[in-house]
Amino acid sequence: MHISSGKETVIVRGMRPEENWWGKYQFPRPYRLSDGIAVSVHVEDDTIITTGNPTRWFKSRDNGESWEEMPSYNPAKCGLLLPNGDRIYFPIEGGTDVSNYKFPEYGLLTPDYDFTKKAPEGEMPIQDGVTAWWCGAVIRAYNSDRLPESLSHKEWHIIRIQAESGKEIKETVPVNWKYLTRVVFDQGSKKVMKPIYPRGTPKLGPDGAIWVSAFSGEGHLNPENGNYSPYYSAEIFRSEDNGHSFKHHSHMEYKADGYKYPYLSGGFSDSDFEFMDDGSMIWFLRSTWMGSTGFEWAPMYYSRSYDKGRTWTDPKVFSDCGVLPRLCKLECGVTLLCYARPGMYVAAFDSRNGEKIGETLCLIEPHDRSSLANEIIERPSWHQWDGQCGNPEIIPIGYNTALLFYGDFYYPDENGIRRKTILCRKITVEK
Repeated sequence: MHISSGKETVIVRGMRPEENWWGKYQFPRPYRLSDGIAVSVHVEDDTIITTGNPTRWFKSRDNGESWEEMPSYNPAKCGLLLPNGDRIYFPIEGGTDVSNYKFPEYGLLTPDYDFTKKAPEGEMPIQDGVTAWWCGAVIRAYNSDRLPESLSHKEWHIIRIQAESGKEIKETVPVNWKYLTRVVFDQGSKKVMKPIYPRGTPKLGPDGAIWVSAFSGEGHLNPENGNYSPYYSAEIFRSEDNGHSFKHHSHMEYKADGYKYPYLSGGFSDSDFEFMDDGSMIWFLRSTWMGSTGFEWAPMYYSRSYDKGRTWTDPKVFSDCGVLPRLCKLECGVTLLCYARPGMYVAAFDSRNGEKIGETLCLIEPHDRSSLANEIIERPSWHQWDGQCGNPEIIPIGYNTALLFYGDFYYPDENGIRRKTILCRKITVEK
């Protein structure tokens, strides 16, 4: 079995990287359409406030060989097609400003504090746990059941296009998530509650249910016992009613022990899973999180389930890096995995049993790329050194082919000027 890649195709060029080293013209999100492929591109700074802001949309009608911008595209058309003909889409959301809420003063926590009491509107309870990022942000974690009523809802927002009428409906759907934890980024006068929309790619399982991955905030309460952990945890949810409600199905706790699972870690955050033909499942888990550790790279883990996701094997290291793992199951019997930072890779697995096959394809070498910049860099920062977005995506486009999407900060334009550029490349599997 051999994996090969085609030439790069430009989707859109942004600014020179020297103008914005992180955030703008990054994070491509591709979708299969009935008449082509659509991809959204993030064009603003990368913050929990701007994540829900409008993006630029592009469309290809020839499997990624050429692209045109769609200035007024409706993202709901990219939603998951359900067995009943409906289509549902999870809109990306920004954070909620809670700066006007009254937060308890430091030192008020005493042994007789009632952690079961719900806070009144306009006030926040004492946090269930707290951690901090290197930038100085204090991150407070709250059991959602204790928050004021307006902030305590366990729900996701979806956009549904009904099969029969074609009508577009915005819905708020309940999510069964025990000990759902909401986190607030506290930077003094500015306090923002992070959204909880699922960042994974929703997919239909062999059982006909909707499956989607998500992850906790920066610190969470373990759904199994309610204990606070300063790490992320990865989750999988299912819907058996065409997306009208979701139930928690799988939980992956990062069990830091200083040996097998280092203390210096972000925990398990972005993840993706896939169903194998023998009934098993594979699950790949990111542990990199620079804000928590100061490191932009960390191992990517994988786990297996042999009982339809009810239980999972202890995660093992798959690679020494791996941001935003994404899986793509092809009709030829191979499942592809893309991941990055530093470098960018595509690995292959036998879809019959989930076993890795063949050599991993390296598309961007993991070394200092800062010499490619438009201006001389004496001592590169991380993003100058790596020179890429490092959040790749991959979707199937044929029997044994897929399309890989990624961002390169040093891709030259027609005048040789290096620009932040969103690209795609055809990936082919040959047995």
